[in-house]
Amino acid sequence: MMRTVDHARYRLDIQGLRALAVLAVMLFHYDPALLPGGYVGVDIFLVISGFLITQQLFLKKQAADYAVTVCLRRFYISRLRRIVPAYFFMLLLVWGVAKLLFTDDDYAYFFASLKSTAIFTSNQYFAHFGNYFAPGLAEQPLLHTWSLAVEMQFYLLLPALVLMLSGTWVKRVIPILILVLVLVAEWQLRLGGHRQETYYALYSRIPEFLVGSWLAISVVGRDWSQRCADGAILVGLVLIASSLFGLNSASSFPGLLSLPPVIGAALIIAASRSRLSVALAHPVMVWIGFLSYSLYLWHWPILACIRYYTGSQSLGLQATLVFGFGTLLLACLSFYLVEEPARKLRLNVLRPYLTVPSTLAGALLAGVGLLGLYQVAPAAKAYIASAGLGSEYTRYADPADLICHGSDTGHCVKGDLTSELEVLVIGDSHAAMLNDFFAELGKEQHFKARVLTASSCIPIPDFNISKLPEWSQAQCLDQIQRVQTELERDRGRVLVLAGMWSYQLQDSGFAANLEAFLKAHRPDRIYVLSQVPLWLKNPMRIQRFASLGLTSRVPVDPAYRRANDEISRLVKSSGAHFLALDQLPIFSQAPWLAENLIYMDESHLNQVGVRAYAQAAQMQIRALLSHDAP
Repeated sequence: MMRTVDHARYRLDIQGLRALAVLAVMLFHYDPALLPGGYVGVDIFLVISGFLITQQLFLKKQAADYAVTVCLRRFYISRLRRIVPAYFFMLLLVWGVAKLLFTDDDYAYFFASLKSTAIFTSNQYFAHFGNYFAPGLAEQPLLHTWSLAVEMQFYLLLPALVLMLSGTWVKRVIPILILVLVLVAEWQLRLGGHRQETYYALYSRIPEFLVGSWLAISVVGRDWSQRCADGAILVGLVLIASSLFGLNSASSFPGLLSLPPVIGAALIIAASRSRLSVALAHPVMVWIGFLSYSLYLWHWPILACIRYYTGSQSLGLQATLVFGFGTLLLACLSFYLVEEPARKLRLNVLRPYLTVPSTLAGALLAGVGLLGLYQVAPAAKAYIASAGLGSEYTRYADPADLICHGSDTGHCVKGDLTSELEVLVIGDSHAAMLNDFFAELGKEQHFKARVLTASSCIPIPDFNISKLPEWSQAQCLDQIQRVQTELERDRGRVLVLAGMWSYQLQDSGFAANLEAFLKAHRPDRIYVLSQVPLWLKNPMRIQRFASLGLTSRVPVDPAYRRANDEISRLVKSSGAHFLALDQLPIFSQAPWLAENLIYMDESHLNQVGVRAYAQAAQMQIRALLSHDAP
């Protein structure tokens, strides 16, 4: 018969372990180079949560006055009281900052994440987040809520496992579930090609909770000698340290690689008799452990907003100080004014005091629901119209004029549709932004252009698709095949390539691949366009900041010049033509032209810019067409 779980003394060492976990996560988020595997701090949190919650449930189950309904009610009230008040306090403040600071386009993405975050499904949202124009994940203030969503979802499952099954069955079932789910996650990571989805998935994190649950139910470590406990905690620390410094963002995680830090955390929790636990129970570590939830809630939104404003992933001294003091200040306010008062409320007096947090939560949910009626879906980012500017300033194509970007279901042919003269235009989004360019010039100069593009992809044979995000790989493959079909249909027509060369040349094999493609076709009929000027900061954001009285400049990124020089040499040596359109006078005052903003982000022209670009390049395009005159 299974031994009864004792009422454990308050575990200060577990608070110290919480401190270790949150500091690891914060350091990783601040600069991954300092602690490449710091993200495993989340997994340590999940083990701790599984251990403590299962222990509480099992103790209640063994009580003389145990009743399932009463136990469940108290369990969920305690979880909501622990998580929800500080959580919604953070959401409300971050919502206000995002509404003030973000451009309308970026706010649309934020609001989509807010809606899922408010109902604890943000792990599912971020599992499928991303397109070429989406803000980087590092600039998403609510990205970190995915782990809290996973935790809340797990709480819907755990009571059924612990309360409905006998202790003996629970002990047998948990190891099987851990093994099966770890292997499923590993399969999805290694063979399924679903890294992003697997990272945020509930099923891939359940094993981490269950390790803690099994630890609590099996009372592991209760009979260990002090010497055995000392050895266990040392092994646990080594396992965690090996993950903190041995893993990185490219590791296939969680899956099997999650086992070392998870087992390490379990060993430390089990080794409560160890003399080394004293270090974890140090007052400073314990205090940080108490603050850990609020620290976790606030550190990431502050980092994301700083990076959004500066346009840089790395933080200078001033930004670092803002991050450090801002996180500590808001965490303390959240802990002492929201989290602690809510946690200390007794169940029998809870209802009256839940009025304020319930009102805040209700206001947030209602606001999210109402404003959601007016929000544009994230997938439409390239076409989103801004309330502060005309839509032509915030997009490079009209949503009603579907373009063949990642597909062939739109209007692929632009310009004079009655003309027999057709050129083929291919490339990444820098070619896609030229749809209006060729539409205008085609009508003026009596030709048509078939434009086939894909995000981050130059659709030529042997392009390195593996470097692309998962969501864009299939689109790239499809466009490569379509371009190949078009080239076989008419090998004599003029071919135009456009791309973000500063990005494409980051792949060591791209230059050789492009050169081979140029030589394999008729290079005398191939024209490669230069990349337009590139900026280190988003001009749209700078304009937004200026409207708030925040001063900032838009420095040019010299990477585009180096890339154009390299592509120019390669193209000319292959016998093809290079058009240095970035030297046109239109860019002399970029990213503005006659006080009008002509960029929609750091690298893409908006519709205003594209049309001005077309007029400025008339002579060069006319010369290009002279090689294909009927």
